[in-house]
Amino acid sequence: MSFYEFGKTEEFLLSLLPSAPEPSLSKVAEEAKKAGVPIVCDTGGQLLKLVTVMTRPARVLEIGTGIGYSGLIILLNSDARLYTVDFDEVSLERARKNFAGFGMGTRARLYAGDAGDILPMIEGKFDLIFLDGPKGRYYEYLPYLIDLLPKGGVLLCDNVLYSGRMAGERELPHSKHTIADRLSIFLDRVSHDDRLITSVLPVGDGMSLSVRV
Repeated sequence: MSFYEFGKTEEFLLSLLPSAPEPSLSKVAEEAKKAGVPIVCDTGGQLLKLVTVMTRPARVLEIGTGIGYSGLIILLNSDARLYTVDFDEVSLERARKNFAGFGMGTRARLYAGDAGDILPMIEGKFDLIFLDGPKGRYYEYLPYLIDLLPKGGVLLCDNVLYSGRMAGERELPHSKHTIADRLSIFLDRVSHDDRLITSVLPVGDGMSLSVRV
């Protein structure tokens, strides 16, 4: 089962990867596929790995735990403590087991609930934030995420181009208009906030990369 619709550019980018971002996570990726849980695609995972290595984060916040695939990319490539939020308690339990299986259980703190309720209560700063939750709510989360970034902190957001639909490359079903409209609000705000320098990249389903200045 694929959660992405790739165009020729993405197929070319995939051909340049020597391997999956973390080959050791192949069983976790297969588990996600069988469970019908989306994970970051290979090109997106490679960018997440790159950003993690570059930022050398001490504290990372993730919105959208899934079964722990992207969290493990972060943990395996840093000494960070990961704080990760998801509303799906079944997926969180799988993630907890996967973190423990890689010896990362003590470095990952999992929170069950709606990110919109949890974000206002989070304290402290995060060197890296990875946003991979409900696309239609990114614009709601953004003000809290910016406040949680120190100067030089990085915000990486997945799925922002909606498989080319935001640029009109693919037809947008009527049922998806609300999500697209809300993504447009997010993209406008993340690109024009004076506190951020942002680039939107056609990687995977589209990713935005921001640095707080």
